[in-house]
Amino acid sequence: MKKAIAVFSLFIVSVVSSMSLSAQSNIDPNAPFLKDKNIPRFTLNLTTGKSFSNTQIPKTRFTCIIIFSPDCSHCQEEAAELTKNADKFKSVFFIWNSYKEMNEIKAFATKYGLDKQSNVIVGRDPEFSIPVFFRPRMTPFVAIYDKGQLLKVYEQGVKVPELLKIIGSK
Repeated sequence: MKKAIAVFSLFIVSVVSSMSLSAQSNIDPNAPFLKDKNIPRFTLNLTTGKSFSNTQIPKTRFTCIIIFSPDCSHCQEEAAELTKNADKFKSVFFIWNSYKEMNEIKAFATKYGLDKQSNVIVGRDPEFSIPVFFRPRMTPFVAIYDKGQLLKVYEQGVKVPELLKIIGSK
């Protein structure tokens, strides 16, 4: 009887734990990326004045889409860390997308040196294709793709060691 109670108690603890973990998730359960693992269709207006679409993504192994806000302190930390470690991410193509005004986006790109990196583009999605696809509830929201297929999303940004672990393990 004691064994049955212990097993039942363990079961209840695991159910409650998993429920609390899923309750903490900010991912919209109806977000299209949960069903479609391909990179979404989009066209960005870049800080350079040019346009860029999903069909122009270079054939690098990894693509990282970051939805950010220039005034978000976590986004600023993410940009600073990724720029500081830019030499470790030559095999990754970064797409930084914001909904803010272009002058704010440009200032952010300049401040963090994103505009100086050949494997980084920064812009605004005027059709909101990327945010509609991911439905982020906070920034930075990071989606990592391997050969165009979704590997993982991070609702609150990704730390450099975690990103290196993903890239290094593939």
